[in-house]
Amino acid sequence: MRFRRAVGGRINIFTKIMIVIVLLLVPIVMMYNSSNKISTGVVERELLQVNLNRLRFFVDQMDTEVDRLWRAAFVIAREPDVVQLQFRSSNAQTYSRLEAKKLLQEKLDMQSTTLAWTNKLTVFSPPSGVAVSTNWMEEYNEAYFESAVQDYWDYRQIVTERGQEMAFVRHLILPFTPLGKPENPNLYVEVTFSTQNLVSMLERFMQGSGGKPFLYHPSFESIQTHDSDKQLVKEMTRQFAILNQNTLNKEGSVKITFHDEPYLVNYAASAALGWYLVDFVPMKKVLQPIDRSKRIFYGAGLLLLVLGVAAAALLYRNVQRPIYDLIRAVKSLRRGEYGHRIEREPQNEFHYLIEQFNLMSDDIKTLIDKVYIEELRAKESSLKHLQAQINPHFLYNNFAYIQSMAQLDRTKAIVAFTQHLSQYYRYTTKTEQQLTFLAEEMDLLRNYLEIHRMQSERLRYDEHIEEGMMQLLLPRLLLQPLVENAIVHGMGGRKGECRIIISGYRTENGCELAVEDNGIGMKQEALESLRSSLQQSSALQSLGLWNVHQRLRHYFGPLSGLHLDHSTLGGLRARLIIINEGGDSHI
Repeated sequence: MRFRRAVGGRINIFTKIMIVIVLLLVPIVMMYNSSNKISTGVVERELLQVNLNRLRFFVDQMDTEVDRLWRAAFVIAREPDVVQLQFRSSNAQTYSRLEAKKLLQEKLDMQSTTLAWTNKLTVFSPPSGVAVSTNWMEEYNEAYFESAVQDYWDYRQIVTERGQEMAFVRHLILPFTPLGKPENPNLYVEVTFSTQNLVSMLERFMQGSGGKPFLYHPSFESIQTHDSDKQLVKEMTRQFAILNQNTLNKEGSVKITFHDEPYLVNYAASAALGWYLVDFVPMKKVLQPIDRSKRIFYGAGLLLLVLGVAAAALLYRNVQRPIYDLIRAVKSLRRGEYGHRIEREPQNEFHYLIEQFNLMSDDIKTLIDKVYIEELRAKESSLKHLQAQINPHFLYNNFAYIQSMAQLDRTKAIVAFTQHLSQYYRYTTKTEQQLTFLAEEMDLLRNYLEIHRMQSERLRYDEHIEEGMMQLLLPRLLLQPLVENAIVHGMGGRKGECRIIISGYRTENGCELAVEDNGIGMKQEALESLRSSLQQSSALQSLGLWNVHQRLRHYFGPLSGLHLDHSTLGGLRARLIIINEGGDSHI
């Protein structure tokens, strides 16, 4: 579809509508982008806060369970059987030792089962050398407890009935000294819980979020769920190690990029274990609802744009194009193309307007044709009036010739001359009939030429009319002005014999009649000027030739007319070209 401008360079309706649509959509898109940016920021902040609260809750739960385990060590240390174990001699009877150990074993098992996490509880008394534990796979002695840790939870590998696994271990050493281990400890109470407890908590935590949580410590391998992305967690751990060098806060949020994809990372430190709980969520997943809303908005905007373009195109087709057709048609009328019609007629309100324009154009053309015919009739009336008048010079010359012949007593010449003269004037003064046959027109030419030949013996004429053309019907006095022009302008400036040839022959589309002479002819510039004057709406020169040309066009159609060119005889050649267009002629 082409964008065109209306008259005077003004913007057309289609372009205006498209500009309005764009001006309506641009502010909406700008407002939406601004709103979307604000919404994204709010969602990020809210999501960070929500995730951070969840992390805090998780860490609080984890620290609570860890504290319960640690408090269990103090409860065990205050048990009477445990207190007596510190003072029991290694030389006691075997039965008594086994009985006390069995009783203590039952209490440890009972204490272990009251705790939520899977754990291992161990009691060891260096003075008596007795060790009681819920973990029967591990061998406990003084060498084992040399690496005892009381101030924090140590992350180490232990042996269980499931084999070797990583666990958190902490010892309560009696007598209790908060600043370090005593020199001669009486009792060790070991509390151990497996990392599987933390993994289970992480898996439950992950079910309520779209993130991938894990526990991070700069000195150990991270604790993560079974279905976590190992490579991604490794990359997050590496970047956290870099952040740890800059001293991490106890909790916070950061953005980390992995494989050109941004991640929103929240972290919170555990006060009990000293590990960080890290939860990372892809920004793409976080902003998925907003992105979906954005796609829906842009899809709706695109749909509105397409509908707007379709509406503009529909308006262009049903309004703008008919207006353009009317404008072009009016311009054609102004250029004089009164036969112009609008072919396309839309089935809308413009149908009536275009139909009325075509009817108006038909009326204008009919009116102009009538005016043109009236003008021709007026000219023909003028011609009739001229025909009714006697040319004084022509008549004087004829009377002078008759007088001279009478003085010479040449009666036969006078009789012949007066016969030709009377027949000539009888034909030219017959005004009631405007059409005649070529045979009658040729009789007129013969009489006219004989009158001039008898006055001037140097005039010679020939006629070559194709057989069957004498019945050609044509307007009267078309050839006489051409012959008169050849005699006046041909003989007037030439000495010696003056020849005139009248010819007629048929063509593919009609026929031609030609009059040519051997006179002095015309220069090319004068000939071009005469040709141009024939095409004017009024005669500027050569009224007779212009009238012949216009009458031919009127009776035989616009393709017919008078053509002037140089003759092979040396003078001028005037051709009447008659094209059969189905008019009134009988060619």
